[in-house]
Parts: sequence; structure tokens; C-alpha cells
Amino acid sequence: MLIFDAHCDILSKINSEEELFNNNHHWDAERALALGPFIQVFSAFNEIFPRNIAGVNMKKQIQMALSIEAKYPDRFKIIRSKDDLDKCIMECSRQKVYGILEAEGAEILGGSLEEFERLYFLGLRILTLCWNYDNDICDSVAGENPHNGLSEFGKKVIDKADSLGVLIDVSHASDKTFEDVLSMTKRPVTASHSNARALCSHNRNLTDRQIKAIARSGGVIGINFYSFFLENSGNAHILDIIRHIEYIASLVGTEYIGFGADFDGIEVMPSEMNGVESMYDIINELLRLNYPEDDVKAIAGGNFVRLMGQFLPSLHS
Repeated sequence: MLIFDAHCDILSKINSEEELFNNNHHWDAERALALGPFIQVFSAFNEIFPRNIAGVNMKKQIQMALSIEAKYPDRFKIIRSKDDLDKCIMECSRQKVYGILEAEGAEILGGSLEEFERLYFLGLRILTLCWNYDNDICDSVAGENPHNGLSEFGKKVIDKADSLGVLIDVSHASDKTFEDVLSMTKRPVTASHSNARALCSHNRNLTDRQIKAIARSGGVIGINFYSFFLENSGNAHILDIIRHIEYIASLVGTEYIGFGADFDGIEVMPSEMNGVESMYDIINELLRLNYPEDDVKAIAGGNFVRLMGQFLPSLHS
């Protein structure tokens, strides 16, 4: 069964190309591929101030991914086109990880739409607008709301993302930023690593209205494995992941749900989990609960594959 995980911060943890394949963090390619064919969204992430330094460090992580691809072409491939995605599905390989590049925070753009185009050319295909602080394009859910949603530059970024074919990720965005994005974009959006606020009241999670808006757009919600986004006490179990899946499915159906574990970006996971090697425990639990196999395949990977297929360019068009 193909697994597609929509958010992982491992690039911020490793110091050499080789470490991607074997390390002591939540995610490495060896453990991921032991589960079967695997597509991983690799996030360029940095929490350092000042913001221009954060942007520089995020670009270094993008460069690390490019270096891994150049050094190990038989083991790692960045998906840039629909053709790459189709090849991944056709190969169904346990020997090569396919990755999609994401930036977690528009700091990486440096206030420049031209830089956005350059990063797209390198392989950037998903943009998370902000992290846990406001930036020059929007307000964060953990910020002070200086823009009341999207800034004027932020609106230009959304337009540019639409024209380039970059998927916008509204995880970490304030509620007003979320509304602004959904009112502007003509494309599906994702919340790549976010859960249901009705089950866990953390403001990083999505309201019912937001869940329905993402589904109406044609987007997909990636369930985050962070214990404090799963259960208010932080004492979470795999069944709490299932609870969030079931709740969102009750609102919009299973076709808008996937995984967005946030490996190597979170401190605590459900007590039964150690890292990427535990993902099949969730899949097996869904099957044990008599979820139809087609629904489980969709949640495990198919829904995000469908979504990315709507954004990636075709080399033959």
C-alpha cells in the first residue's frame, strides 16, 4: 500500500546527505521504505529569528534535498511533474523514496515573487504560508494579527502560487488568514498537518467550518500525530488519530483525509508510536475497524496523490 505523508521536518535535523537514509530521528528512508512505496513531503523549516536568517536556513535545507537527489539518484527522487508522480506510482518501489519539497513559512521568499519563481524551478511545490509567528505575507494562529489576515504582498503570493501551480498549505495560519486564502484562490488548498478543533481545542486545529471549506475546495487534510493536537491532555494514543479521522470523515467523507504526521517537528506522539515505522499500526487499526480497503488506501496515500496530480505540470502538455 502506497503511503503519502504530507509533512516532515527531517531536513532541519540532518547534517549530511547520508543521514536521510539512516538516522535516530523520527523519519529516515530505510524505515519508510520498509513499509512499502513511500512519498514524503519534505519541509524546509526554521524557527530562528531574525526572519531573514530563517529564510537562509530554509534554503539550505532545499539545497540539501537537491544534493541528496544528485548524489543518490537511484534512492531519492524529487517529484516536480505529473510524469514524476506517475512514474512513482508505476514503479511502486521499495528502493527509492519519492519526495515533494515544501517551505514552511514564506520567509523563504525574501519578499520577492521572482524568488518564488526560482524556488519553483528548483522543485518547490507546496508553500505553508507561516509558522508560529506572523510574517510579511500573513498572520499566524500564534501571532499578533498585524495584517488582519493576508497582507497586500500576501495576496500577490497567493496569485503567484495559483499561476505557478504551488499548493497552498493553511496549517499555522490564523482563522482570518484562512478565510482570506479561501476567498482568493481558485485552486484546492491543504491543511497538511492539522486536526479537528472540535475534538482537541488547540487553536492550531481546524474548525468544522474550515474542514468543510477545505473539502469544498477539493483539498485534503493531513492528520497531525502531535499528541497535544490529538488530545487536550497530551496523553494520546493511536485511537486518538482514528478519532480525528472518523470525525472529519463524518463531516466531509474519507476522500479529504490523509496523513501529515509532522515527524521531526513534534516532541511527543501517541504512546504506541516511535516514528515512521509505526505508520502501519494506524493503517492496520483502520482495517481492523472494518474501514473499506479502498478508503484506507485513499487515506494512506491516494487522496494526497490525487491532490498533487491537480497541481503538478505535465511534461507532455
